[in-house]
Formats: sequence, structure tokens, C-alpha cells
Amino acid sequence: MDRFEDAKLRIKEGNDLVALIEQYQPLRPRGRTLVSLCPFHAENSPSFTVFKETQHFHCFGCGETGDVFTWLMKRDGLSFREAMEVLGERAGVTLEGVFQKGPGQESQKKARTAYEALALVADFFHRSLLTPEGQPARDYLEARNLDEAIVPWTLGYHPYGGSGPGSLQAFASEHKLPTEVLEQSGLLRQGREIFAGRLMFPILDERGRTVAFGGRIVPGGPGSEPRGDYKPPKYLNSPESPFFHKRRVLYGLRAAKQAGQRRLIVMEGYTDVIACHMAGFAGAVASLGTAFTAEHARIVERYADQGVVLMFDGDRAGRQACERAHRELINSRLMVRIALVSDGSEDAKDPADIVLARGDEDEELVIERRARFADTIDGAQDAMTVWFRLLRQRLDFNQPVNVEAAARECAALLEQVEVPVRRAALIEAMARHLSVPPQALESLLRDAPGSRSNRPRHNQAGGGPQEPDLNETLLPDLPGGNIPGSNLPGSNLPGSDLPDSKPTLLQLAEAEILACVLAQPDLLVGIDFEETPLEVREIVQLFDWAAEALAIGRNSGAEVFRYLFTRAADLPRLQSMLAHAHARAERMKAPGEVLIGLMDGRSQRVHGTKRRSLRERLSAAIKAGDTETAAELQKELLESKRRHSPRKVDMSDGAAPAAPAAPASHRKPPAFGFAAKAAEVAEAHQPEPPIEGPPIDGEPMIEGPPIDGEPMIEGPPIDGEPMEGGGAA
Repeated sequence: MDRFEDAKLRIKEGNDLVALIEQYQPLRPRGRTLVSLCPFHAENSPSFTVFKETQHFHCFGCGETGDVFTWLMKRDGLSFREAMEVLGERAGVTLEGVFQKGPGQESQKKARTAYEALALVADFFHRSLLTPEGQPARDYLEARNLDEAIVPWTLGYHPYGGSGPGSLQAFASEHKLPTEVLEQSGLLRQGREIFAGRLMFPILDERGRTVAFGGRIVPGGPGSEPRGDYKPPKYLNSPESPFFHKRRVLYGLRAAKQAGQRRLIVMEGYTDVIACHMAGFAGAVASLGTAFTAEHARIVERYADQGVVLMFDGDRAGRQACERAHRELINSRLMVRIALVSDGSEDAKDPADIVLARGDEDEELVIERRARFADTIDGAQDAMTVWFRLLRQRLDFNQPVNVEAAARECAALLEQVEVPVRRAALIEAMARHLSVPPQALESLLRDAPGSRSNRPRHNQAGGGPQEPDLNETLLPDLPGGNIPGSNLPGSNLPGSDLPDSKPTLLQLAEAEILACVLAQPDLLVGIDFEETPLEVREIVQLFDWAAEALAIGRNSGAEVFRYLFTRAADLPRLQSMLAHAHARAERMKAPGEVLIGLMDGRSQRVHGTKRRSLRERLSAAIKAGDTETAAELQKELLESKRRHSPRKVDMSDGAAPAAPAAPASHRKPPAFGFAAKAAEVAEAHQPEPPIEGPPIDGEPMIEGPPIDGEPMIEGPPIDGEPMEGGGAA
């Protein structure tokens, strides 16, 4: 076993799945398992199940399956390598030498150094806020009723150092922090501390790492006064850097995830987000100097299954931002709704002013405003409806020329839509808003230069290969072949033979054999796939790993399952297979008998198919007059019958021998899953008619009684011996 696989196993053994999940949400016992509401889809009764013995989870509602690695990948949006690093640190397992060295390894090491350095800087700012020098910043927070957020949000203050080297550089020198990181994060610029004298907001990514800073000027504080023609900006943000990308980070997302929010509310400012969290709106997040983008949507769609609400001011800038957001998110799988904020008060335009008390304001007034704010969020309309509402404000739909202009804007928007089904649904919705037939919009799309509608599509009849239907991919949702999460990247093994279609009977039987092995691992020792090789390469891989598990002394079903699940930690498709096979194994009472039936059914099915192929080839050879090939095929066909069909007893002497006990290999299996189905198909196999053909080399065709219910193939003697007629060998 290589270092990578060994590290996976040691990390898995060093992290308890139950303890990890309970850091995010509570679990309650149910029999031998623990259950909770699923964090990956909305539900009212718990279907998310954690199996403590096998250290895996499975949701019987949405089908999500995984282990400690998968949990972090899905819950925190990490790559597999990042999940290994986080869990390795928790378990005290070093990953040195595990990953192959390459050009990216040095940059990852630098990034880790940067995160550590910025975390130290954030702590330095936080402690500075609590000193006498940070009093002006604390006074500002208290005036905004944000003083209670200082600790939970790690707010800080950048000490003002005047014109010379400031306290940040002294701190960096003392702790040997890389100057390059401070410059990339915008904290230093040509030796000047740009954020000096500002209230500091650490910006965390969804993993909780400090990646950047935002700074707000402190009214009346040092550096806040204009100097000549220069007026310092109210807010400063860190620039883009190797470890900070504005289009991928949302302020407050980490806190929203930890609060288990399934609906996010996107607003603009740091203080708006903090105030909303303090007021109970824990789904609040903010974009950082940019609009909410498609990249943001791809990040949050893993867990924001109730969608996002984009909040904009009702002014002109807000309306323009709303229209841009709709165009940006037209291809997003998120449910996007839009709320235009208007509190009816000139001094309460921002969410922070709406949800927090103003001075000594009566508490009932605050509660009333929060209720209206909640109604605004709950009453947010879908992005399409709001977009058309704003479109009507610009264009009078009573004028045909304006309807045409609006239709052209719709066509330009539809042109960006990549999925045909979504485009068709949007055409119907837009046509209703415009009060025109859908065909009119389709005509505009077809006439547009470079339109998708004019491009050849490979999935149309006669136009090339069909696009695979991911809802019919093979296994493990037996029967039927649907894999939850099968469209995840990296889910297939290299060289996989797994088809994107409904599985065959043999493939389904192979999944059932996997369940037998999980129920009783020692059965694997007696299985021989030499004559009937497995069709599903993924299952071949799982059996190879199961053999490894047995070889290192992991003999129980739970131990083998944990071993397989760990080996498949970065292959979601295999994990999904295993979870479903484990569920089947849990219900098996006699896995040995089920396995016997499955193997018999597979053998009959496989060799029956081979004999049909031989008959077809033999018929073709006879018709072509190829006597040599025909003789070889006839001999091969008879040998297959002798080896794989039960022999009839010669009773010519009149003695009726005692019926022997049915060998174990021919006992009928119990009716369980696909074992019964395989046996049923084998029993229902209909004999095929004999192959007819002219005499070969002038010899008459030899006929004989059927063997095992199959008619004899007519043909000349082979090697001078008469053909076997089924009565004697």
C-alpha cells in the first residue's frame, strides 16, 4: 500500500465521524444509528442517518452518502486534498511525502504560510481594539449598537503609527511574518501601513481561514480628517491576491454555514451582515466590492438549497445592480429571489439601521422594524418577476415597439442559457410576461447571429451520440440504476466501463454479490470469476480492496466496509455503491445461499449468451460453406454444453438410479433481490430453433435428441465420430 492510501486509512481511523458531524449539528440515537435533519436538503423529519459502526452517513431522502472526508468536502466546500489536510491535522497525521511533489506544492506551502500570518495579524488587530488606543473605534461600535460583535466577529483596530514605521511592521518583525504576504493583502504599500487608524474586519473564507481585511474609517479618529484635497475613503478592502479572490468569497458565509442556514441573504456591507446576525437573520452574507456572481452561486449552491435573496436599495443604482445580477445568474442552479429594500425612513436605508436599535429607541419599535424586514425577505420575488417589473418601468409595454425591444432583451438573455430544458422553461415564462406566443421568442432566438438554436446538437436524432442521462447511470439504487451524486467530478475510476444507461441484469447481480461479501466477507475467498468475469470495473476494484482488507486481518463486515469506504474516499460514485450495498447486506439473512444463486444465475446467463453467439457464427459458416470453421465451432459448442449443462442419466439398462442430492452449486436460492430475478430469467430462457443448412462434403446432417431441452445442431461427423445425440457420451 502506498503512502497516500496509508495516510487515508490512518486519518480515517483518527477521526470519529459522529464527533465531527456533532460539531455542526446535533444527532439523536435511533437504534444502532444516529439521525438528524439532512444538511443537504430541506426536510421536516430526519432521514440523515449516521452509522457509527461503519463510520459513514447516508441520507434516505436525497441520497447523499459519505464519510469524514466527504462530510468536510460537501459541508465546507473543500477539495479532497484540503479535507485530508484538515482531518490529518485533527488526527495528528503528517502528510509530508504523501502528495507527489510538483510545481503546485510550493505555492500551497506559501498559501498555508499566508493564512497563518494573516490569522496572527487579525489577532493583533483584535487585541489592539481592546487597548486604550482602540477606544475611538469601540465608541463608534457602541454608538451603532455593534459592541457585542467585537469578540464573535474578531473585530479589530489598526493602531495609528503616523508617518514612520508603525506598530504592524514592528509586530511583523517580532513574529517574523513575511513582508510579501502583508503587501499582497494590502496592509503594507511601499512601507506605509494603509489601514492605520481604521476599524478592521477580518475576512474569512468558508474554511474559516483569514484571507483579507476590510477597514472602515473611525469618525473623529486619527487619519479620518481630509488632508488638502484628499478625503480618505470610508472603506478600504484588501486587493486580489493569490489567497484572496473577491468573486469566490462572501463575508459572513462561514458564520451562516455554522448556523446551519439553508437560505442566504446577500447584502452589501460588513456592518449590515453583523447586525443581521445579531438580530437573528443568520443567513446574511455580503459580497466584497463586487456583485453576487455566478462563481459565488457555484460555491453556495452546495448547501443553500433554499436559495438566496439578493437585497438591493430601491434607488437607481440598486435597480441597475438588480438587472445585472439577473443576467449574471441566469445559468445558476440556485433559486434566486430579489428584495428591494425600503424602510420608509430616510435615516434607515441600510439593513443595519433597520434591524438594530437607534440610541435609546423603544424596543417595540425595533421589533416592529425587524418584523417588516423579515416580511421583506420572505416576500422576495423570483428574479425573473423583479426583472420584468423593472423592465416595465423603463419600457411601456402598451407600445408594440417597446414590447419588441423587451423581447430582444429577453432573447439576448436566453442566448446565454446553456441547458436546453431551462431555456425552454424561460421562453414560456418570458412569453407570459410579454403576452406574446412562445414561438415569437423562439423565432427571435433562431434569427440571432450565432444563436445556440442554429448550432448543431449532437443529442438530436441522427446527429451523433446521445447525451447521457445522469438519472439512469448504473447502480447503486437497486433496482433502477440511479446514483445520487453520480454527476460529481472525479466520480469514475480511470478506464471505467460503467455505462451511462440502465444496468443489465448481470451488472445488477454483481452489485448484489458485493452486498453478499459485505454481509459475510469470507465468501470472497470462494468466489471464482475466471470463467464469468465481472462487467463493472468499479466492483472489480472493490473486490480487490476487500481482498486487501482480509489479508491484513480485517475480517468482519464492518471492518471491511470501513476499509473499502476509506479507499474510495475520493471516489463518490464508489462510496454511493458501497452505501447501498451495505444497506442490502444489513437485510440479508443467508448471504451464502444468495451468493450461490447469484453465481449460478450469472453462469447460466453468461454461457447461454456465448452459446447463442456460437450458433450464429456456426450458421454463418454453414451458409458460407466454410466446413473447417463450422466443424471447429460445432465442437466448441458441444464442449460448452458438456461443461455447463447438467448431464442426463443413461437408463437403457432399465435401472432407475436413486436421485442424487442436489449439489450445493445447484440449490435454488431464496427469493432475495436480484438473485431471484436472475434465476427467474434463467428458467424463462426459451430454446432456439435448430440451425439448418445443406450437407457438408456430401455427408448428411446428423440429428439427435435435444440436450437439456435445447435442440441439437445438425451437422456432419467430426473426426469420423458420430455426433452425440444426448443419450450417451
